[in-house]
Amino acid sequence: MGSCCCSSAYVSLSCSETVERDRVRKGYVPILVGKEMGDMEKLWIPIKLLSHPRIVALLRRSAHEFGFQQQGLLKIKHDVHLFKGMIKSILSKSKQIYASKMNISM
Repeated sequence: MGSCCCSSAYVSLSCSETVERDRVRKGYVPILVGKEMGDMEKLWIPIKLLSHPRIVALLRRSAHEFGFQQQGLLKIKHDVHLFKGMIKSILSKSKQIYASKMNISM
């Protein structure tokens, strides 16, 4: 799995040295992301992002592909690096919006 990439946006399962493998993270949901079933990476994303339009669109597309009755973790068929970038972008924009509403310079 490549390099360990832990951030506040997501935590890769490959960071098992710093994050317990089965530890439940409050406020986060585990999602399998990848283009192929055997090449999926488990990421923990903030629950609040599940309602974001871009995430909803990916989940709908995946539900049609994997079926609505799938068991286990949510699966998103998407390039892992693009998905991580999208999550970071969404969270960055959320922080900017919050700061502007609160009159905080970033």
